[in-house]
Amino acid sequence: MTAPAVLVRDDAVYVVGAGAQTAVGRSVLAGAAAVRCGISAYAEHRAPWFDEWLSADERVAALGADAAREALAPLAGRLAWLDGPLPVHVALSAETLPEPAVRERVLGALLAGAGVEAARAAVDVVADGHAGGLLALERAAWRLRAGQAHACLVGGADSWLDPERLEALDFAGRLHSVNQSWGFTPGEGAGFCVLATGRAALALGLAPLAELLSVATAEETKRMGTRTVCTGEGLTAAFRAALDPRWPVAHGYCDFNGETYRADEYGFTVCRTSDRFVDAGSFTAGAECWGDVGAASAPLGVGLAVASWARGYAPGAVQLVWGSSASGPLRGAAVLRAPLRAPET
Repeated sequence: MTAPAVLVRDDAVYVVGAGAQTAVGRSVLAGAAAVRCGISAYAEHRAPWFDEWLSADERVAALGADAAREALAPLAGRLAWLDGPLPVHVALSAETLPEPAVRERVLGALLAGAGVEAARAAVDVVADGHAGGLLALERAAWRLRAGQAHACLVGGADSWLDPERLEALDFAGRLHSVNQSWGFTPGEGAGFCVLATGRAALALGLAPLAELLSVATAEETKRMGTRTVCTGEGLTAAFRAALDPRWPVAHGYCDFNGETYRADEYGFTVCRTSDRFVDAGSFTAGAECWGDVGAASAPLGVGLAVASWARGYAPGAVQLVWGSSASGPLRGAAVLRAPLRAPET
């Protein structure tokens, strides 16, 4: 196989495949192009290529299957090299899929649709909402760095588009409307990526799309909906663990969805970590175009970063993906770097 034209280190962790499904695009590059252009599907906020009568659970499985299949495409015919089960770390949401049995059924349909044999998968489900994808990413990276696997499939899928879920959100005053300007627009989507060690990327002839420099999670004790004032301690802890002064962040991708809680939390966090950014105000909120996508938020953020380097419009070599779970304490951040070009010989 031909070696990739980038500098690859055996002990590094790389993104070697990515996939996405949102209301504004059926692939990573299509969705990223729509977000870059500011194209919004708020009028629909659902993936229009699926039958509108599919239940939200069925939509989560279908969206996830398509995104995972796209992410796995570079590994087609090469999974046998892994010599063991393919670890799969998937973020779902206990808020939209509260029953464990339902999450298990959705996951089974997702993997089957993606062409991943259940017998070939070692599955870890993270049911922690918006930041769940970052915990999934953290667990996968730890597994790779510990030498427990050569590659992992990591991602998340979610959908708010169920009548009962929407009614509950409306009753709680969380939906964006003429009467609630600080609510959010519900959406649906899925994002997946394949992480691999440098050794595996070289052996399989896979060109890295990005390097995962670090990922960290923490917990927030003063959560949304409680009688406390959040000053971003949890998110700050995640940022401090993930960010490094050697890698100043040029741009970020977040799960801002219109709720003031997230912006306030980030503001407090940046006051403590501003020295780790080139410009802390340079970030993209995909929810402005595809609506709130819950547990898919962070994996889709990874896809936006990957696409920005693939298409050459990224503002810098280092980018940050972060997120905060609405119904739980989880906070997380991941730092990605553009592939380093190998010196010409």
